[in-house]
Amino acid sequence: MTVNRQRIDPPGWEPFAAKRPGSWWLEIVMFAALAVCTVMASFHTPLIDLDIWVRDFSDAHRPPWFDTLLVYTNKLGQGGIISAIALGLAALLAFRRHTVRPVLAFLVLYGMAGFVLLLKLFFPRVYPHFPRPDPGPYADAAQSLIYAADRSDLGALGESAVGAYPSGHVVNAIIWYGFVVLLVGAALTAWQRRVLLFVPVVVVAFSTTYLGYHWLTDSLAGLFIGVVIMRIMRRIPWATVALPLWLEPERRYREPVSAATAP
Repeated sequence: MTVNRQRIDPPGWEPFAAKRPGSWWLEIVMFAALAVCTVMASFHTPLIDLDIWVRDFSDAHRPPWFDTLLVYTNKLGQGGIISAIALGLAALLAFRRHTVRPVLAFLVLYGMAGFVLLLKLFFPRVYPHFPRPDPGPYADAAQSLIYAADRSDLGALGESAVGAYPSGHVVNAIIWYGFVVLLVGAALTAWQRRVLLFVPVVVVAFSTTYLGYHWLTDSLAGLFIGVVIMRIMRRIPWATVALPLWLEPERRYREPVSAATAP
């Protein structure tokens, strides 16, 4: 007699985390670095001079073939594409594991990513190649400051020209590839996880700064914020956090019946 065996995934979902964060020192350091970076980008400091130098040096040393290559690699930080892939993986895991927890984790991360957009509104700053068209001249040190007083040259660009700080692409590269590792890291090898965690961040941070899409300090701020967000995501006990029964109706079939209610 032949017995057909069908693979059934166990219920529940345990996100991959090689090691959960212990102390909060790294988050404190990241917040402090973000605060220092923000203050120094609000006044004419040596950091602003470095921003201007990096932009001008990159503009003067950007061969066309390298420019084209970096334009495409910079798309690794486009939040819409990466988050859609992450949502698809979360939905598939939710279906296979019979739990809504992966999708809830996605929604929490999506909300924190949206918080970065609020920061862009709260810290208005022009982009390095303001005002266009090419070939410049572009923003000087006074115009590049956060909360720069004189924005009379914005013209038709309007508020769309003041969303540089912090870099959303760098934040996306950290949190969404990190979330993919949280979802499917157990099925990947150690080097594959390292590639997902580090390569997109390095590529996007370099390309977005080198192409003049963002100031160097924008990319640094995005790095600080992204690290904090992912540390928070890794701290949350997604497998055991209490959820209402209406979110996990299947739980009533998995929970043992107590002696008091047993027939």
